[in-house]
Order: sequence, then structure tokens, then C-alpha cells
Amino acid sequence: MMGTCLTIATGLTLVLGAPTLAQDKAPKDTILILDASGSMWGQIDGINKIVIAKDTVESLVRGLPAEQRLGMVAYGHRKEGDCSDIETLADVGADRDTVIKQIRNLSPKGKTPLTKSVQHSAEALNYTKNAANIILVSDGLETCEADPCALARTLEENGLDFTVHVVGFDVTEEERKGLVCIAEETGGQFMSADNAEQLTEALTQVAMAEIEAGEPTGVPQVVSLKATILKGGPDIQKDLNWTVVSNETGETVFEAENAGYVDFEVTPGTYRATAVWTGWPHDNDRYSSDKTGQAEFVIDTAPTVVTVPIDLDIPFGLEADQSVAEGQPVTVTWFGPDDLSTTISTNALDDSPRRSIYFSPGQRARDAYEKAATADGIDIDTNGDGTFDQSDEAQTRIGGPTIPGEYEVRYTLNEPRVILARLPLTVTDTDYMLAAPDTVAAASEFSVDWTGPYNRDDFLTIIEKDSEDVFRRGFTSRTVEGEAVTMTAPAEPGDYEIRYILTNGYTLYPGMQRVVQASIPIKVEDIGASITAPERAVGGSTIRIEIDTPGDDWADDTVSVIEPGAVKTNADARYALYRVQTDTGAFDIRVPAIAGDYVIAYFLNPGSRVLTRQPITITQAEADVSAPDTVKMGTAFSVAYSGDAFSGDRIIICPADTPDNKMWQWGANYGFFVQDGETSGLISETKAARIFKTPGAYEVRYISGTQNVVLARDAFTVTE
Repeated sequence: MMGTCLTIATGLTLVLGAPTLAQDKAPKDTILILDASGSMWGQIDGINKIVIAKDTVESLVRGLPAEQRLGMVAYGHRKEGDCSDIETLADVGADRDTVIKQIRNLSPKGKTPLTKSVQHSAEALNYTKNAANIILVSDGLETCEADPCALARTLEENGLDFTVHVVGFDVTEEERKGLVCIAEETGGQFMSADNAEQLTEALTQVAMAEIEAGEPTGVPQVVSLKATILKGGPDIQKDLNWTVVSNETGETVFEAENAGYVDFEVTPGTYRATAVWTGWPHDNDRYSSDKTGQAEFVIDTAPTVVTVPIDLDIPFGLEADQSVAEGQPVTVTWFGPDDLSTTISTNALDDSPRRSIYFSPGQRARDAYEKAATADGIDIDTNGDGTFDQSDEAQTRIGGPTIPGEYEVRYTLNEPRVILARLPLTVTDTDYMLAAPDTVAAASEFSVDWTGPYNRDDFLTIIEKDSEDVFRRGFTSRTVEGEAVTMTAPAEPGDYEIRYILTNGYTLYPGMQRVVQASIPIKVEDIGASITAPERAVGGSTIRIEIDTPGDDWADDTVSVIEPGAVKTNADARYALYRVQTDTGAFDIRVPAIAGDYVIAYFLNPGSRVLTRQPITITQAEADVSAPDTVKMGTAFSVAYSGDAFSGDRIIICPADTPDNKMWQWGANYGFFVQDGETSGLISETKAARIFKTPGAYEVRYISGTQNVVLARDAFTVTE
């Protein structure tokens, strides 16, 4: 089957004749900068821009005279979102094979640090001391917050004889303006190219500016053959059998077996290249035969790169919604080799074959479709052969993008990774509106009305004005169809926004899972509260507190006794205000057992903001305890004590070397609880047998019921 081929000739001798050095003047050292950012996955006439660019640049490199010293730099080819992703792929003066190998290995991924790449290349050329050129091929503007025009001016001012030529590949008028200045500021040329032919012409013109034209020689030219899986698919780098036949004589002019990329020389004429791929990775399946592709090409007087697409001979089909509203699912109907592992996806136009916004494995979606259809008694044998298999149409729904614009639906074979089919998808904008009070009190509840299409996982958020974050955790409220949303204001006063967040399914694709659909301003006003309480208290005791609450929304607030400067409640001394009797506004709270200076703090929720603080001094509780000087193992004995007998206070027996900070491990089962009005307690024989494992030094300790503070101790000895 004859395929479509991409044939790139530099046109150097076609346009200028055989290149010769003008007046024996050596050409300037040159670095070629090739854009390998993610946008180069975009297509022109069904072929990815990076494929066109690599083939064109390879042909250019092959056609340059040997005296031309060349280096190569690329950007955006290793990491996504990394503005430092700039790499010298070949130093100036590298042999042509090294440069070509690096060109072929490029795969777009990331951002466009255009300015830094030009600076990087200029410094590599030692531009302040040497005459030098840069040829920049880019399909868009700087995306790393730098000013290429300012840099160009600086390079021109400091350079000895420095020029940057720029080729804008498939750029808009706005992008063109941003690239022209680089060439103009350095005395270079700007050329615009919208397809493979124009890119060839543009690169030829800027690359050959210093080389005089000679007469066409008619000598054999180098042809570089490569094969791709389908048109515009990945390169096949091995297991290829090549045959090239002259259309004029029928003679075979070139053959190669078990090869990948191949180069050979041939005289001008028309030819047909045939590639047979024997490396199809799926054995013992219905598509396991060798795959073949053919392409015709013409050789004039320049090196040529010929790309032969390999036909997989696999039937497949794809249909999908042409347009959906943002965030709505896309209905897809397809058939094809799902048993070989396929993916159905929604994609940005410049996504690489390995990237998608939302996707579904083809076989899983097919199985789910069959299961549902069987349960409903629906006949899904679309080709009428009596069975449901890969040749029958299946249907599924996948997530649609949440940002309006132009996208595509893809059907992709995963091994080898190649896009089998793609269809355009338009995502349209939808209108959402919000209505809420202009001003609300801090931490108060308020109502927000909203209109727009209902999506189950959408929500509203209140967030600081102009925040770069999409939403604020802890301050979100789910939308319910046809109902207003109740929200709670933050505790901190200030200027905020209420945002409607359109939520789609989980995806790692930047900016797609949650998108702001509408936003209105709201002001949060400050409120106050007051506390009346004692100035001093005994550690571990309970005190009475009266509060003047801030408005009506205080039930989720908290009062706590904390250390000065603390910003969180103290778990050992706090009180949730929902328990307060509204008729008195008073309650009891237990203070910490550890002596020191504290504050009684009113925490406004949500947000745990401290509205007011009142100082309080905690004094150490007084206690005493004593035991006999000597106790025999296994015998009962009495312990005398005195103290406040606050709730949880206890007497415990422990080895003398037990650290005080471990008292939380020693409960009343190692002694007894202190009783109000009592002055002693008994350690029974049973308890003594459990406590005393060996003779030695022990202590009896009075432990506070809160914070496990040792208030008193007495040492004694346990004997045999």
C-alpha cells in the first residue's frame, strides 16, 4: 500500500546552487537552537510540528559545507514545567553524525525558556570575543518570564560580531511580534514558516546568508531514510528491511536488512522506497504479520530526508461529540484493537502521545459497555457476525476538559505508542453567577445564591482576595441543585472572594480538575468577645468563667487556658462553648496543674483565631505523702497523704528511678485514687505482690489528675 511520505530537501543547491565560501572567508561559528517544548506536538497537515522540524533541520545539517562549524542546543525536551531545561546537545565543531543523532532523539515535553537558551548559546560561542551566529527555530513565545528583546539588545551591545536569525514556525501574529525583535536587535533575519516547505526555505535563507551560490553539480546526493508507525507516528529504529527502486529504470539502487535509519547516495531522479517492518511487538495475534510502507520521492541537487509511514493494516474507527460544555463528559463510539491495549482520551491539541487530560483503557471501557448492554438486553453486534468483539462498535463517556477551547479526542495504541485516530472537540463556556451579602461578620454563617449548570462535585469556597490558589481548604461548601449554599466566614477580618469551583474527575493535568467559574467580592468584618475570670488559681483546680460572646454564631468556639503566645488550644484545659448555658454565659473549666503564667484565651472558629486573652497565674498545688521506711515484699501497708484531692489525683508506687515525665503510664492500679476528706489509703497484699517484682528502692508519689505532675514523694525500701 502506497503511503504518504514526508520528503524534506534543504533546497540549498536548488535555490543557491552548490555552496562555496565567499572570497575564502570562513563562515561564523553557529549554534542551532531547536524548540522542543510541549507545543511542538501540535500538528500541521496531520504531522506533528516536531517531526517536520527535525526532518527539516536534519536536511539542513547535511547540506551545510564542511567548513561550517555547527553546534546544537535544545530546550523543553527533558522535563515538564522546568524553565532551566536547556541543554547543549552538540558542541560547536561536532561532527555531523553527532548533531543528526541528537536531532533524531528529541522529544518535546516542557516550557519555552527562549531567552535563557539564546543567552546560553551566546556564552557557549564566546560571543564577546568571536564572530558568531545563532539560528533559533521556535513555535511560540517565551513562557519563563524573561524578556528576549532586552537580552538581544544586550548581546548586540557586547558582542564582537554577533547575529541571531529567527525562524517562527507556525506562529500567530502576536507571537511573531515577540520573536521579530530578537532578530532586529542583533541585525539578523526573521522568517516565518507555516508548513514543511516554508520551513525549509526559511532555514535555507538564514543558514546560507554568508555562502555564495555556485553552479549545480548534478553529483549524487545523500538520502536519509526513516520509517514511522503510521503518518506522523514514532520513528522505527530497528527491524526494517529497505528497498529503493528507480521509477525511471526499475533498477534497485539500494537495499538494507535489519536496519533502522539508513543513508545512501543516489543520482537525481524519482524513486520509490519500500520498508518492511519485522519487529511488530504482538505475537500470535490476528495482526501479527510484517508491516509494510512505501513512499515516492524526488532527488534534485540537495540532500534529502525521506520518511516512510508504515501501515499497520489494523481496522479501527472513532466517533465522538464535536462539542460539549466545560466539565461535561464526552460520548465516544469506537472499534479497534482494544485487546492489544488501547486508550481513549481527551487531549489538548499539543499533548504528546503519552499525555492526556482524561482517559479510559479501551478494553476496560469495552467490557463495561458489553456488561451494561447484556444486562439491559441490548443487541450490540454492530457488524452482524453473531459475536461482540473488537470489530464491533462500543461506546463510553470520558471526562471533558474544564476550560473552554479547542481540544481533541484520541484513540491510541499503547504498544507501540501511536495515535490511531483523533477528532476535534470544542469545549464551550457556561455562565455561572453568584449572589451574597457584601459584608459578613468573622466566623459567621451566611447564605450564597448561585445559578448555572449543576455538577455533582462542584463547590463554593471563600478565599483571600486575588489568591493564586483555586480554593481554601476548610472553607468549602458543596452545591446542591436548586438550593442556596450556607457558608461560614473566616475568623480573620479582611477582603475575600466567594468562588464557584467547577470540579471534574481526578486528573494530574495542570489546571483541569478544579476551575473557577465565577467570583464575587465579600468583606469580613471583625468582632469581639470578653472574659471574666479569677487572676490566680491553684494548679489542677476548677474555676468559674463568664463570657460575653461575639454575636449569635459562637457555639463552635472554644475557651482554653494556654501559655502566653500559644496559638492552639490546650487539650488539658479547654471548654467547648456549645455546652454553655445561654441564660448565664458562665461555665467551669479546669486549669493546668503545672505552675506558671498563663492566659485564658477565646478561640473563634472556624480558624482558631484568638479574639481575646486574659492573664491568669497558676500556683503549684500543695500535697504530702509518706510510707513506712521498710516494706516486706507481698505484705500490705498503709500510705498517709494530704492534698486538695482534685479529680483524678492519685497515689502510686513505683521504682525510685522512674522518671517524673513517665507518670502518665502509672495509673491507680499501682496505688489508689485520693479521696476528699481522707488522709490515708491501703496497699493490699494482692496489689503489693503485683507492684513489687524485686526488692530495692521504691517511692510513693502524689500525682495530679491532670498533666500527671508529681506533687509529693517519699522514698522507702522493699525487702525480702
